[in-house]
Amino acid sequence: MPKSLILSFFVFCSIELISQNYTQKIIPDDPRTGVFFGRYLDLNDNTAFISAYLDYENGTSSGSLYVFDLNFNKFGQTSKLFPDDGAVEDYFSYSVSSYGNYLITGAHHDSDLGASSGSAYILKKNEGKWDFFQKIVPSDGKEADEFGNTVAMYEDNAVSCAYLDDDKGTNSGSIYTLKLVNNNWEIISKIYASDPEPQSLFGLTLDLYKNYLIIGAPFYNGTKNDIGKAYIFEYNGNEWKEIAALLPDELDDLDQFGSTVKITDEYAFVSAIKDDDKGDNSGAVYIYARNFEQKWKLSQKISAPDGSQGDGFGIALEANDTVLFVGSYFDDDNGTNSGSVYLYKKEGAFWVYSKKITPSDGDESDAFGSCLAFNEHGLLVGAYSDDDNGFFSGAVYYFSLKDLNTVSLKSVRVADDIRVYPTLTEEFVTLENNLWIGDLEFDIFSLNGTKVFSGIFRGQKETIDISGLVEGLYILKVQSSEFCMFFKFIRV
Repeated sequence: MPKSLILSFFVFCSIELISQNYTQKIIPDDPRTGVFFGRYLDLNDNTAFISAYLDYENGTSSGSLYVFDLNFNKFGQTSKLFPDDGAVEDYFSYSVSSYGNYLITGAHHDSDLGASSGSAYILKKNEGKWDFFQKIVPSDGKEADEFGNTVAMYEDNAVSCAYLDDDKGTNSGSIYTLKLVNNNWEIISKIYASDPEPQSLFGLTLDLYKNYLIIGAPFYNGTKNDIGKAYIFEYNGNEWKEIAALLPDELDDLDQFGSTVKITDEYAFVSAIKDDDKGDNSGAVYIYARNFEQKWKLSQKISAPDGSQGDGFGIALEANDTVLFVGSYFDDDNGTNSGSVYLYKKEGAFWVYSKKITPSDGDESDAFGSCLAFNEHGLLVGAYSDDDNGFFSGAVYYFSLKDLNTVSLKSVRVADDIRVYPTLTEEFVTLENNLWIGDLEFDIFSLNGTKVFSGIFRGQKETIDISGLVEGLYILKVQSSEFCMFFKFIRV
């Protein structure tokens, strides 16, 4: 007979937050109203690049980029950059990415080839200063392509989108790939989705890491309305090849899967900020794992444990192979649309909620969590509509690694109140709930992360028929608005 044992769980979590005092709140030396300081960010070792794309050094909304260096655990401004040929509504620094001694930043409303045709600027570090090095304008650029809206750089590769490009249909979108050749950056190819559709906005979001490029097309329609799609490309040394097209079966109309994307060695993260699992437009993030066959498979879907309507969970993503930060810029803990950031950690094969981060001075409409940047020094969080120095003046919060580790929560242990048994079984698994906290959601996953069963547990004891499952190890996930737990059992 199978043994009747209580299963140990991987993790538990609660979401009663204690707001965290940040290490530093970063404000420019010349704070200005309405410039959206902190809407876009990048970290390059000890240097932070912070966008103020509505700044007006070269005219209204011409844009500028601030450079801050970290010394003795504090960021200090070292320069403010804007191009000599900047013009009204260029939106310079709308996106920014750097690697080593180079940086790429977009000005997608630049009009060199027609209104909002777009451009990108390459900057190079020389003797500790960042100088303008090249301006990139594609030879086939056209009016309203908005080249430079989103950019990324890694080693000697860079990419820039033209998400309103019409080559494959109106606003179908495209990506230009660049390479550093003989100390000069050159456009080497133009890539498209394998199944381009009009109005998909392929390239509106993207991320580049090593030889992997992930691209979001959040308005891809398919058979539904704006469900979204994402694509993974790999660079083989000569060209970029599409190796995966990501489209979960459960997407609903207007989910906008691909709203934000992030890729690492082993994982791809794709948000759907208008997912409705926790209320209209509460948001969710899908996690894909790269298996031993080099294929990307959906392993998990996460949403905020305390998510609610309109939170926009997933508007920003920052990750490596062990930690994931998710921005939720319209969360309301410190007032309407004050914003927050959720930290997840990898536990075994799953990503598990760990902490929720809000600043101690968070306020209504700050949009804290709208942009993120993370490295070995800590986390930067943008709050572009912070109004300490005027309406939409903006700010960036810095949390050192030490401070991140001390972000604390009040937790309620539930280990003794939720039981799943037996561990070895042929037909049934029993779930017991002694918490009296209302409905619990449960899902069963195979070892490769495929969801094979789900349901709602509304009582104190539920018997789940698993006789239809093939033999093997399974993961049972149990969650409520206050916690999530993982159990394992073997179908014999």
